[in-house]
Amino acid sequence: MDANGCLKRLFATFLTLLLIAGSQVNAADTLSASPEHDRYSLNNVTRYWHTDTPLTLRDVLARTDDFQPVTSESDLHFGYTQGDTWLTTRLHNPSPRPATWLVTFEYPFLDHVTLYTLRAHFTDVQQSGSALPLSERALAHRQAIFPVTLAGDETVTLYSQVSAAGSKVLNYSVMTPEAFYAQNDRHNFWLATYFGMLLALGLYNFLLFFGLKERVFLYYSLFAFGFTLAILTFNGLGTLIFWSFLGEQTARLVAIGFTFASAMATLFAQSFLNTWRYSPRWHRTLTRFRFVCWGVLITVFVIPIQPALILMDIAGFTAALLLLVCGLYCSWRRVPSARLFVVAWSIFLLGAAVFALRNMSILPANFVTLHGIQIGSAIEMLLLSFALAARFNKLKRQKEQAQADTVAMLKKQEAILEAKVATRTEALEKLANYDMLTGLLNRHGLVRHADAALARSHTHGEPLALIMCDLDRFKPINDQYGHEAGDFVLQQVAKRLEHIAREGDHCARFGGDEFILLLEKIQHPSLLEDICSRITQALSDPIKLPCGAMVHVGISIGVSRSHADNATLAQLLKEADRQMYADKSKRCSSYRYFSTGC
Repeated sequence: MDANGCLKRLFATFLTLLLIAGSQVNAADTLSASPEHDRYSLNNVTRYWHTDTPLTLRDVLARTDDFQPVTSESDLHFGYTQGDTWLTTRLHNPSPRPATWLVTFEYPFLDHVTLYTLRAHFTDVQQSGSALPLSERALAHRQAIFPVTLAGDETVTLYSQVSAAGSKVLNYSVMTPEAFYAQNDRHNFWLATYFGMLLALGLYNFLLFFGLKERVFLYYSLFAFGFTLAILTFNGLGTLIFWSFLGEQTARLVAIGFTFASAMATLFAQSFLNTWRYSPRWHRTLTRFRFVCWGVLITVFVIPIQPALILMDIAGFTAALLLLVCGLYCSWRRVPSARLFVVAWSIFLLGAAVFALRNMSILPANFVTLHGIQIGSAIEMLLLSFALAARFNKLKRQKEQAQADTVAMLKKQEAILEAKVATRTEALEKLANYDMLTGLLNRHGLVRHADAALARSHTHGEPLALIMCDLDRFKPINDQYGHEAGDFVLQQVAKRLEHIAREGDHCARFGGDEFILLLEKIQHPSLLEDICSRITQALSDPIKLPCGAMVHVGISIGVSRSHADNATLAQLLKEADRQMYADKSKRCSSYRYFSTGC
């Protein structure tokens, strides 16, 4: 036999001797589990020992005399404590047939639970707990559950090692698999109903927020979200289904969820009770407390988990108490819906107080203290939902009345608006098509009139001409006399061009100092030459500025003409622009006439 085998055998023998010695002293701590009953409590046949330093099973077996007997269930309620708690009991199968039992810890919020089953020649080791991944648990369940199989007439000794950052409530029992799964189905039904209600209320109010844009519904849904997150984790369902990968940080979610819910509860109360209007002092008080909650929320992210859970208890209890007192004050002031708020929050406060005081070992652990916050929150959320439904109906009626008033007002203003629309349309038409400085057509207006002119030209076969004018020596006027003087010059140029244009011709300011004349019915080139000559002559005359100075501007002219049916404004502009710059390069005031064969 190898060395490892020898060591294992020696260790098993050592454990067996210690077990025999312990059985002689503690024979009264043995539970005889008969198949005639499907459930036995282990609390009354258990001894416990709490140690602040981590110990191995061998160390614990050497100090069995330090274990104390459990005299009442409250002995197994340790609150917030450091270190590990050890429990030990003996389990006997009086039947000649093998029997399988499930050791069940009722409280699901335990980080690590290790069960050692000491037999005659070997020891079974099983692990579970909310901080353990599902794959490493003895049974994948929200509670710590351990299967123990006993041979006929076999007696085993159970040692349970429990460590938890939260409050330790170590009530446990043994059940047959059939009884356990029947009970589990009942618990799952009520848990599913409870969380389904929380989810439905949260989503419903979230959708109401999007529909009505009332923040009170958003605050309520966020409060329900934080509360649901914490309760899901506390009950073990969240870890079982969603986030078992968090490991040691799982318990921190409880502190985060409850603290966030406390902060959102203050926002909800302020909005629901309209404290800014009916009670400004309470409004400021709740605002300050909410800042405290945000500080606590940030703190619980970084401090050790156990202090974070204690801070959570304090913040949650204080929030519930403050909101109750605020609700009572608003009820005394006859604030709408304040009485229903007080009733709902009183029930929740009672559940939260029981929860916090049980965590601090002030109250004993029982069904009411274990599930009080869930019972209270369920009733509270239902009552607040009724209150929110009443508010929803009120808002709906107000909205309908507002819509009716709006329709009446719209009908009353319709006649006035129709008259204004006609005036405004005319003004916008002018604004869109005319240059604000000169009063001539702008680029957009030129395009519109050119499209119509080209269509007439194509229909009647009459030629169309375009004259492009660009001012010379205009920039020095701006530089010497300022932009106001430059604007005045442009206005004078526009007036002279309008004076030259015939009836039916179109004048436009095309750019900064560029002007366009669009001429229809130009049958003879001599007419076009005459118009260009008149433009040159008119713009060569000096212009007197408002300051009294006389200025001169030159002009470069480009001309294009169209005879074809498919001519476009862009082609006319391109040709005129080319000829204008050719003219400008010669630095003279003459013009050249060109015709396009587009």
